[in-house]
Amino acid sequence: MKNGADTKYRDSRLAKDLMQILAIHALLTAGLEKCGAARMCSGKVRKSTRNAIVSAISVIVGTGLAGAAYAMSLSDRFSAQACYARTYTADHLTKHPRQLVAHIWFLNTPSAATGNDRLALEFGFRLRDGRAYSSFAYCSTDGRCATEGDGGSVQFTDRGENLRLSVIDYLVVEGADFSPDLSQSDDRVFLLYPAATRVCG
Repeated sequence: MKNGADTKYRDSRLAKDLMQILAIHALLTAGLEKCGAARMCSGKVRKSTRNAIVSAISVIVGTGLAGAAYAMSLSDRFSAQACYARTYTADHLTKHPRQLVAHIWFLNTPSAATGNDRLALEFGFRLRDGRAYSSFAYCSTDGRCATEGDGGSVQFTDRGENLRLSVIDYLVVEGADFSPDLSQSDDRVFLLYPAATRVCG
C-alpha cells in the first residue's frame, strides 16, 4: 500500500541525492576549468577528470534510485500498515512439497511493546496439517528480529509494497507443542503482503 509518508520519505531522499550530484559536479568542473586555465593539465588528465565527473554522477544516481526504492523503516511501515501476511494456495503447496507453512502473518501489537526502541510484533503461522503456532518478535531498526524464548531470528527486507522475510538461523515456535524448525524445510523465505488486520491472528 502506498501512503503519503512513504512518498514523502522517498522524495526527500531523492532530493538529497540530487543535491549531492550537483555539488560533486560543481567541484569537479571547477577543478577542470582551473586546470585548463593554468594550462597545467594534459588532454589525458582532462579526459580523466571528465570521466570522474560522469562516474561520480552515475554512482550517486544509482544509489539515489536505489534509495528511492527504499521503504520506510520497519517501525514506520508497521505503523502505517499493521498487518503483513501470506496465505498459500493448495496449488502452490502441491508444487512445493517440502514447504510446511500454509499461512504466516506478522502484526504490530502495541500491547507487546517493551518500552525500548525495538518494534514488538506478534506473529504466527499455520502448517499445512492445521497445527498453529504464535509468538512475539522484537525487531531492531535494521529489520532484524529476535523471537521470544530464543526461538530464532528473522530478517525483514523491503520489496516495494511488500516485505521479504528470511529465517536467519532457525525458527521454532511454541504452541500445543513445539513447531518444526522452519530452517530445515522449504520455509526459509516468505514474501508477505499488506493485509487486513483480521488476517493476522
